[in-house]
Amino acid sequence: MSRSRMSAQAIPAVAATRQPPGLSYLAVFRASPLERISMIKHGIRATEAKRIIAELAIGQGAALKALNLSAATVNKKAKQGQTLSPGESERVIGFAKLVGQLEAVVQESGNPEGFDAATWMSRWLNDPVPALGGARPIDLMDTMEGQALVSTTLAQLQSGAYA
Repeated sequence: MSRSRMSAQAIPAVAATRQPPGLSYLAVFRASPLERISMIKHGIRATEAKRIIAELAIGQGAALKALNLSAATVNKKAKQGQTLSPGESERVIGFAKLVGQLEAVVQESGNPEGFDAATWMSRWLNDPVPALGGARPIDLMDTMEGQALVSTTLAQLQSGAYA
């Protein structure tokens, strides 16, 4: 996974034509809101969404359900080399941003060597979190408001508010 930061000019060009293989979670997290909006509006490739989902240790079915994505639609679009709709792309980009946030937290807090953010996130998503009223983060992934709440909770974990 590339760790480089995406430039403001690179996003529209990449999103409009092609996306780099292995979209970096950290780059998505560190991108400006306008860069992410451009990615969302242009849509992400269905094959990239499938790669992101496959990296989770929760299974494709559970991940698609959590993101409110149709497996048939994603698979069809991937087979045809198409991009996801802006709404579908927004949920996938939002999820990638959360994994990138976790990577950034680990980098800022210690030694990230050997840490697999996608695997840790997969486990954490399925556990009830007291800071979320006992809800599982995975059950909040289908809306941007839910993803924002999960992001806030991750930031609070870093600060020790819910340690």
